[in-house]
Amino acid sequence: MSRLLTLAVAVAAVPQFARGDDGIAPETVLAVKKATVLVLVKGDGWEASGSGFVVAADDRRVLVATNQHVVVPKPGARAGTKAGSVTVVFDSGTKAERSYRATVAAAQADPDLAVLGVEGVKDAPKPLAHADRAKLVETMPVYTFGFPFGTALSVTEGNPAVTVGRATVSSLRSGPDGELAVVQIDGNLNPGNSGGPVVDAKGGLVGVAVATVRNGQGIGFAVPAAELAKLMRGRVGRVSVAPRKEADGTATVRIEAELIDPAERLASAVAHYLVLSPGTKRPDTTALDKHPGSKTVGLTVGKGTAAAEFKLPAAEGEILVQVAAGAAGQAGETAPVRAFSLVAGPSAAALAGPPPAGWKEYTPADRAFVMWVPEKPAKQADEERELVVGGQTLRLRTLVGTTAVGLAYEAQSAALPAPFAAVPKAEVYDLFRGAVAAELGGRVRDTRDVTAGPLTGFEYVIAARTATARVRVFVSGPRVYLVLVRGTAAQAAGAEAETILGAFRLPAEGATRPTPAASAPKAAGSAAAAAGPKAKTPTVVGGNGPLFGGAPFVKDVAPDGGLLVGLEVVIARPYRDELVRSVRPIYRVGEKEAFGKQFGTALGSPMSVKAKPGYAVGGIAAKARNVCDGFSLTFMRVVDGKLDPADRYESEWVGWNGGVPAVRVESDGTPVVGFVGRANDKDVTGIGVLFRGQEGFDPIVALEPAILGGGRDPQFKDVAPAGGLLVGFEVGTAPAFGREMTRSVRPIYRVGEGETLGEQRGTQLQKVVTIKAKPGYAVGAIAVMHGLGFDGISVTFMRVKGDRLDPTDRYDSEYVGSDEKKPLTRLGGDGTPVVGIVGKTNARDLTGMGLLLKGQEGFTPKPR
Repeated sequence: MSRLLTLAVAVAAVPQFARGDDGIAPETVLAVKKATVLVLVKGDGWEASGSGFVVAADDRRVLVATNQHVVVPKPGARAGTKAGSVTVVFDSGTKAERSYRATVAAAQADPDLAVLGVEGVKDAPKPLAHADRAKLVETMPVYTFGFPFGTALSVTEGNPAVTVGRATVSSLRSGPDGELAVVQIDGNLNPGNSGGPVVDAKGGLVGVAVATVRNGQGIGFAVPAAELAKLMRGRVGRVSVAPRKEADGTATVRIEAELIDPAERLASAVAHYLVLSPGTKRPDTTALDKHPGSKTVGLTVGKGTAAAEFKLPAAEGEILVQVAAGAAGQAGETAPVRAFSLVAGPSAAALAGPPPAGWKEYTPADRAFVMWVPEKPAKQADEERELVVGGQTLRLRTLVGTTAVGLAYEAQSAALPAPFAAVPKAEVYDLFRGAVAAELGGRVRDTRDVTAGPLTGFEYVIAARTATARVRVFVSGPRVYLVLVRGTAAQAAGAEAETILGAFRLPAEGATRPTPAASAPKAAGSAAAAAGPKAKTPTVVGGNGPLFGGAPFVKDVAPDGGLLVGLEVVIARPYRDELVRSVRPIYRVGEKEAFGKQFGTALGSPMSVKAKPGYAVGGIAAKARNVCDGFSLTFMRVVDGKLDPADRYESEWVGWNGGVPAVRVESDGTPVVGFVGRANDKDVTGIGVLFRGQEGFDPIVALEPAILGGGRDPQFKDVAPAGGLLVGFEVGTAPAFGREMTRSVRPIYRVGEGETLGEQRGTQLQKVVTIKAKPGYAVGAIAVMHGLGFDGISVTFMRVKGDRLDPTDRYDSEYVGSDEKKPLTRLGGDGTPVVGIVGKTNARDLTGMGLLLKGQEGFTPKPR
């Protein structure tokens, strides 16, 4: 919806107060105000605010709608911008005001919408009915609710009350599909009201306030309510297909689909697919399941993704895929048909060596990139040309060629004009997509995430009248890189096209040739890690930054007799830089390869960093700030079951390669037999390798329990009797600083059918509240308000399922403690049994507390 120099994202509502005689009843105003919330985002050195409104609520959590740009920094935002913590304020500016930490349950850039999840809300307001949409017509009055200018309009030191404004619908703008895309209103929109509700006189949702036109004399926009309803129903997002050619010529195909599912409705998913042999014309169908030649495979749903692997007779031609996902017993939401080539491009190991027979390496005069081109093309030349993008003219020196079979190809790089420096990167991609599609005279049929070494970008599949083009665009700093192929649909999906596109890369990122260990290159500023092959504890780089509070350790070990030979990685932009988001180890056992466990849920085009035959992973160099930013692998020749450090080579660098020093861990000949790292429920945050002899590394034991609050007070721990689980607390509160504060805790354990109490921590027992799980459940997580002290607590109980807890079957206790407006910090929640507590006390009070997970019983408390 937004375009260069046209729309400014960050909006609000007309600051004119609606009156009962304007057509909206006072009780309707009160109900919408009650559902409208203030959204506060705080990052490292920056703050932002916006508006939102409640769209769903139950006993477990409340869902709040807002704009994506309110809670997720845009690619290309100011330098250093990272995701911040999100707080939602209910009944802002009133005596009933209360604040809660929120998580992003779903977000999408087009249209600009997000849904936040908030747990433990007391007296949750009634949601606005987003499914019962208002009937719209131009000139009808509408009303906007929110918080223009954030907290600036507050007349106290606290948060402001809701502002209600009045406007009228001035235009209903439809998209290419004929559906309503934008509601235009004639009202000035102000920063801070982004994400607030726009309603009609009956309180029916018209849309979500999103943008204003710069110098537009009071023209503003809202995302239609129908788009929010689609998001809440759940839908299939990006779909990726990764083919792998096996030694016997067959192909293993992995399909992964992103599930955008804030209300957690989508319980099942299937993929309909149709394999097209080389030269076969694609069928013109929007419902692949109706095609007589299509097949269906069930997908496994979990953690926001749906995935499956299946076999095909050959790795050639292309595959059409259509994914459908739905709630149990209901018709699914179906994604569009997408086409993917079954021919894999050159691997990182192949790029490290010479081009294959019939190909040669090409580097332009400015050495901006490297690629492979045919040794004997039908024609090839360097040309000068111009491309108009966003009103700016780029002068390009372009490689133009045609293969012997008629596949056209082009490649170029250029410096971006100065005005692009102020444009978010997402919009730069939109501009190039439109410019290239217009130049080719076609329409964009599909968009895919792609990588080329450290470059990440998009591939646009453009269908013109007489040809199909695949265009890859990479925007990196002040430069843009473009490479394309064009021909028939079969040519564009064939092996030549994959070779040309897949071999395009930066010249400095090609793998180095084998070098002896004595002269092996070291990462700039790197230091030899303390935990090398002879240490019992492996080194993990990243995952312990202040934004993550210490993500849990993870481990994956090769099958018997296997060696780690590479990693399959997805690179994405959670903030400003391209970072490692998910990792899957690749093992070689004899002549066969196998994947290990997937860590991280990010979707996109996975890239494989893999050793050539006869070599295996012998080390890793990684950089990290809060998370794992990037890495390279050292490959060593396998000789009689060991590694030869003298015969080695380095992979390309994957991910961000900024100025922080790299940590390098290398083998002394000891084989690498697994992967270690740190990961939360969404992303890989740390990375390392597991040497033979380190298989006994215990991820749970390695993670020291977190204690919230307590300052420098002495630590303690309390452990359940053998076989027992923590099932609750006796919590003592007492007045302090004008508030009722938590001052003592006594754990409650359940052993078999009996219960027992742990040691009392703290002496304040004037008022004691018991928080205890019902039969069959136990403590799985806690949400704590704390500073230097331990101010308040709520408990999440999970069903006991064998030797684990089930995070999907849970409920929350009441909150006990301070009513201060501070966010809550959450501990636990991944299903690991809780067998005790840790904490801090002084002579009188409990001042800090945390959970003791199974496997952490050996934790030694520290004295003051």
